[in-house]
Amino acid sequence: MKEMKKYKWIRKPENAKFIERPNRFTAIVELSGKKKKVYLPDPGRLEELLLPGNEVILEKRRNSGKTEHDLLLVKTKAFPTGEPLLVSVDSRLPNLLFRWLIDEKILRHFGKVKYVKPEPVVNHGRLDFYIESDNGKHYIELKSVNLIDAEGTARFPDAPTKRGTKHIKELIRLNSEGFHSWIFFMIVRKDALKFSPFFERDPELSEALNEASKNGVQIKALQFSPGIDVEFCGELRVELEKGSFPGFWPEVK
Repeated sequence: MKEMKKYKWIRKPENAKFIERPNRFTAIVELSGKKKKVYLPDPGRLEELLLPGNEVILEKRRNSGKTEHDLLLVKTKAFPTGEPLLVSVDSRLPNLLFRWLIDEKILRHFGKVKYVKPEPVVNHGRLDFYIESDNGKHYIELKSVNLIDAEGTARFPDAPTKRGTKHIKELIRLNSEGFHSWIFFMIVRKDALKFSPFFERDPELSEALNEASKNGVQIKALQFSPGIDVEFCGELRVELEKGSFPGFWPEVK
């Protein structure tokens, strides 16, 4: 059996326990018996993941900042077994993983890739990637997904995002001008069964996704199993129709 390629991610992990989150980008953890302020690189609510006492994995920051560590992984319960599961809370990770998939020729949606540009400038800001290949010119936006519901469906967004809706509308415009437009939902937990937009959390973005699909924008969901290294698990089914939200997994009290 061929060994799966893995993305080398965390070089020097440190185990800690989550205590609290004083603001969007800061967490307080217990590390080696002492309280420590760390950087949390995910602006989502994360209310079902960041529970007091949950184990987390840190790494010393590779760039400058006000804190010494990044909080990268949270240990939670896998759906539906309840077994321990690591979930990424680093919204920077999907861009690293996407570039890795392209460079390693694992992702074949674009044909033979000739040129890759991160963060291309468009009319209303920037998208994540621009690719030229033997089958055309492609604009790509990535979204990090670490929330699942009580039926195992990965959901986005975790919090309302006007910026996310703006990106979708920009992709619709680019597609109408002859470019290939793509949205990849990067699901950074291995227990999700499929992907759907979170209508109850952000109806505007969810409707924009449906509009994008009808106008030729390709919408994909890629699944990963994050840990010290990250394994690519493959593609998940995307369902854009609105359904009822069955609650969070694990349950938010």
